[in-house]
Amino acid sequence: EQYQVVHVATHFQVEPGNEAQSFLLLGDGSSLTLGRIRALPGLTFEGVELLTLSACNTAMQEGRNGEEIEGFAVLAQRKGAKAVIATMSVVADKSTRLLMETFYRIREDGKLRKAEALRKAQLRLLRGRLGDAAPEQERAGGNSPETDEAPRFEKDPKAPYAHPYYWAPFILIGNWL
Repeated sequence: EQYQVVHVATHFQVEPGNEAQSFLLLGDGSSLTLGRIRALPGLTFEGVELLTLSACNTAMQEGRNGEEIEGFAVLAQRKGAKAVIATMSVVADKSTRLLMETFYRIREDGKLRKAEALRKAQLRLLRGRLGDAAPEQERAGGNSPETDEAPRFEKDPKAPYAHPYYWAPFILIGNWL
């Protein structure tokens, strides 16, 4: 059976210039490298209208010493996905869940295009217009606004995910309709 919408919510690790060390964490704890994803002849995203990769760094294309590797999002498009929502940096668990739930609800309820639904979901996160927006300790793969390295940001209890860290990493590539 062919699915038009596929959502992958797991961990993704990108190693600059090394697709053999860049991998998607699978449910059983094993990993699937970008090199293996590229090489698997039966792995295709043909017919998938929207592939959502809500893990960290899925849109990153990294290079080292003149060698650049394509990110997971670009590879998925080359394997047939018409549109991919992916991330340009690390993401936090709870805010990502809220953003994705809101995105799918807005898209379905309003019969909106993917780009418009993503924009509206990001704006709701920014403005604190989510039903389940109680701040909690976030778990993320890197710095968050609560760490010493992040720029200072006065957290608004009415909009706990207003900082761009929570909503800005998500991009849509491919067919925006």
